[in-house]
Amino acid sequence: MLIRESVLFQRATAQGLHAGSVRTQAMANRSLNVVREGLQAYADRGVFRGFSEAKAGRGEHTFTFEWLSRRPLSFTVDTEKGVLKFKNILPGVPLKSALYSELKQFVNERHDGALPEHRRIDRRRAEVTCSNRGGAVSIALRVKKNQYAYGVNKIVNLAHEIFVHLKDHYADYLWESFDAPQE
Repeated sequence: MLIRESVLFQRATAQGLHAGSVRTQAMANRSLNVVREGLQAYADRGVFRGFSEAKAGRGEHTFTFEWLSRRPLSFTVDTEKGVLKFKNILPGVPLKSALYSELKQFVNERHDGALPEHRRIDRRRAEVTCSNRGGAVSIALRVKKNQYAYGVNKIVNLAHEIFVHLKDHYADYLWESFDAPQE
């Protein structure tokens, strides 16, 4: 890996590119590869189905796969901002609803030191938020200090926990929005 980066650095310098931008791009590529490998591991184990990747824009890549429902999920990685996001993971959630209010609280509680370590998100390594645009809820995790492997694991676990929570407390929402079995 270091030899490849050295060769890229030499080529970039020969072309008159700034060394800092070359290092930044190399770090972004490493970060993206960490995320890609983490998500691919879930796909290889059969957790995700129909796994695919597309470049979305400057510093962004989008991965699409089926998981937790038959509806494809969009997972975006922005290496410039250090953000991992499940975009529109929950459709049809009114902004002022009890469901959204409780969901925000549930997501914020993932930073609580009282939670077991495997369920907790350490604020020194990452911070999670949720947002609602037009009734579509997204969850985002901003990684700190290049903690992308940690971030992938935590946001995937959080998404799973959200669906378990919904099954226990808002089963009717899952039935209506995801055609989930009524068990």
